[in-house]
Amino acid sequence: MERARYLARDRTIHVLDGPTCMKRLLLLPAIALATFLPAQQNVLLVVADDLGLDPVPGYLSGPQKATMPTLASLMDDGLTFDQAWASPVCSPTRATIITGRTGIETGVLGVDTLNTLLPSETTLFEFLDQQGSGHAMSLIGKWHLGGTQPALDDPAQQGVPHFTGILGGGVQNYFSWPQVTNGTLTPNTDYITEVLTDSAIAWINGQAQPWLCWLAYNAPHSPFHLPPAHLHTQGNLPTDSASIAADPLPYYLAMVESLDSELGRLLAAIPPAVLANTTIVFIGDNGTPGEVIQSPYQPNRAKGTFYQGGVHVPLVISGAGVTRQGEREPAPVVSTDLFATLAELTGEALPVYASSKSLVPLLTQGGLSHRDCLRVDAQSLQGVGSATREARYKLITLGNGNERFYDLQDDPYEATNLLFGGLTAQEQDAYDVLSEGCASITGIADRYPDEQVSIYPNPTTGTLLLEGLTERQTIHVMDLLGQVVLSANVGSGTGRVDLGHLAPGTYVLHGNGSNRRVVVQR
Repeated sequence: MERARYLARDRTIHVLDGPTCMKRLLLLPAIALATFLPAQQNVLLVVADDLGLDPVPGYLSGPQKATMPTLASLMDDGLTFDQAWASPVCSPTRATIITGRTGIETGVLGVDTLNTLLPSETTLFEFLDQQGSGHAMSLIGKWHLGGTQPALDDPAQQGVPHFTGILGGGVQNYFSWPQVTNGTLTPNTDYITEVLTDSAIAWINGQAQPWLCWLAYNAPHSPFHLPPAHLHTQGNLPTDSASIAADPLPYYLAMVESLDSELGRLLAAIPPAVLANTTIVFIGDNGTPGEVIQSPYQPNRAKGTFYQGGVHVPLVISGAGVTRQGEREPAPVVSTDLFATLAELTGEALPVYASSKSLVPLLTQGGLSHRDCLRVDAQSLQGVGSATREARYKLITLGNGNERFYDLQDDPYEATNLLFGGLTAQEQDAYDVLSEGCASITGIADRYPDEQVSIYPNPTTGTLLLEGLTERQTIHVMDLLGQVVLSANVGSGTGRVDLGHLAPGTYVLHGNGSNRRVVVQR
């Protein structure tokens, strides 16, 4: 099967012959990269764990702010996004960044279950390697994409050339934790936020070529505690568990400040000439936990929920690729957009990839239209749900079918569910668009098993339609352990596969060498 590979540097089309790969790469036409981007610049992605808007300076929400001079400096020198979304829990957000696809597309929808990234997904690291970007690449910090018991080399299996950090969702003790470095496990008794910074400094300063470093701090994720005194301004707080449980907020703020302090140490350790050619992307992976979230958010509308307290996160981009210094961007954007953004910042021409739309144009020009709507998906107590929004209105769809519809312009903290009253014509139009699930969020349809075949609906309660088949074929449906639970022969045109007898959950649809996750709901 022929696969066209477009190389943006010389805008030459190269055709590669070979069998269909398990790693599915969406091919896009070459488009000239904006000339403002420095050639072969470095990219630093910093992901904070469980950081919503309320403790972050520069955002209106939250009465008590952490002291974050490093992030404040990045805001002064770069672009702050006021309407950035991520999944309400961490694994799905990380999956959207590393694949450029939504949770429904990858099946990564939870943290304890449905958190395994399939080997068939093309990760950002694999994509850049296939494109020959010439960048050294690393992921330092939290992984959390390999299931409940990830293999020690799981990041390497997903194309990460260098990994050091933790494989799971967190640590039980910031001073005693299992560090995994390229498949080798070593117990570590040093403070993890400082160790991850040390690791990033050593790796970055050891590179003789352009680089991309994904630095995933696990701070300020629980357990809440008092970091070393030189990393925060919260003072000499008691460290016993009863005191922390009675008032965890100052400890959480101290952990946020420790992350900012260490990020500042990292940036100071990068040689000035290298830093001047580096773009820095900072994002929270989901909202603030309910134990420490501040008003006007509510504890039951925090991390883990589709309310703004769970999905509205800080996003700042600063450095070599940004000319809008000290500005704010009002366009709604989503964590999925970082795949194409990071690829473009390395020099690849990738304005759109799968469900990812590059933010690079916004870094130099305001007033642009970015998306008609955006979407995040996650698993909750009610099943797999989603939140969709356009510029003004937002729709929450829970796994049990219940809905919430809000006007974020007049009601930014979601006090009034508009579905309880009659909708205006404008509201009805917005509801109709959002209830379709943002099917055309990037203008490129999701395809299976090749670019001529569409699959829908997903999630499904029974019948799955495959539209555009050119030949008869056998479709295999597998569970996440790789066991075939259903095989179906489908003809050309529109094929139907009945999944109605399967238990609710995520399955893998396999046909013609391609894989696609499907969610079955009831």
